[in-house]
Amino acid sequence: MLETKNPEIDIADLLEKVGAELKRQQKRSADTQKNIQQEELSFNDPYTWNQLGETLKMAELNVDAGAEVTSMLHYRGIVRKIARLLGKVIVFLGRVITVPQRNFNASILHSQRIILDGIRDMNRNTAQLEREMAQLEREMERIKEKSALIDYLKTSVITQERRVSILLEELRQQVDGEEESSKILKPALRGPDILDPLYLAFENQFRGTREEIRRRLLEYVPLVREAGAGVEGRELLDIGCGRGEWLEIMHDEGLTAKGIDLNHVLVRKCRERGFMVEENDALSYLRSLPDNSLGAITSFHLIEHLSFDDRVALFDESVRVLKSGGIALFETPNPRNLLVGSCNFWADPTHLRPLYPETHQFLMEYRGFCRVELLYLHPHEGEQRLPEEEAPQLAARLNDVLSCARDYTIVGYKA
Repeated sequence: MLETKNPEIDIADLLEKVGAELKRQQKRSADTQKNIQQEELSFNDPYTWNQLGETLKMAELNVDAGAEVTSMLHYRGIVRKIARLLGKVIVFLGRVITVPQRNFNASILHSQRIILDGIRDMNRNTAQLEREMAQLEREMERIKEKSALIDYLKTSVITQERRVSILLEELRQQVDGEEESSKILKPALRGPDILDPLYLAFENQFRGTREEIRRRLLEYVPLVREAGAGVEGRELLDIGCGRGEWLEIMHDEGLTAKGIDLNHVLVRKCRERGFMVEENDALSYLRSLPDNSLGAITSFHLIEHLSFDDRVALFDESVRVLKSGGIALFETPNPRNLLVGSCNFWADPTHLRPLYPETHQFLMEYRGFCRVELLYLHPHEGEQRLPEEEAPQLAARLNDVLSCARDYTIVGYKA
């Protein structure tokens, strides 16, 4: 308890006045904070920078509350001195509480400054994103307009192709009855197959990229080299050469190869790449070749498009035109893979039916090939396979039928 020898000073009254002053300051601080909150709520934009800045400035003014005694200008003379003395004593004794509180206040203010800067940056970035989104929306509108125009033009082209096909068919029917005119006009009236561009688009969509197909086909290069094919006098013929990935590999490997295909669009594109390609069907072309004239015959995903009779005839003609030691490769989807046999195979509307591997191994042996073997290729890998950690036996058996080789190749040699 503080004591004084001055009889004019009432310590109890002085302490009461100090307490009242502290309460007024606390109330004033609370009122100020309340006013600030009300002002914040009155703003439509909660991120108004002036508002946030002023709030933080107000907080910074009070961050050191309790660190020093106020000036107490409303006191005079000795009362003011005693009040300041008592205030310093209270401040000193209250350091246990006020020092941590001030540190906490400073930390909170620093955090609020960081948040304010972050909100400002976020707002700036949001505005930039909104401008970019608006620009993208305008671009999308332009793309939609162009897409609509392209769709219209595509429909018009298809309609015109259909009309030309109908006219050509009518003209062919008219000249069929006139023998002399038929000899001259019928070849000229043979219009291009309007489905050829459609099948090229289908190949590009479902077959895979050129790079992917090239990686798969590279596996056959050692077989061709071992058979001595692709050199002068033992040329390679690729039946149904499609987009020319295999011909491109042969060219890169320095091997001689020629392709045939019925799709005039694919033939033209292969020729543009500099490959030797003829527009013809497999049986007609093979029947035009002499015996023992080729070193290798390859065909990738063709035989599933042929009838049984045509497949047998293809094997017969292949044996005839191959030189001794020549090799024949026929790749086709593998029906032992349930996903391929029951689903993926039927994605191509020109496929006839899946081909059972051992059946066609037998057919090639029966029609004159020797050392006929089956190669199972291109299994599913990585995440496409079922994990075998929890149920290894069940997962392994399911992978054997769901993730096994997607393709198989019948490889036969001529004795």
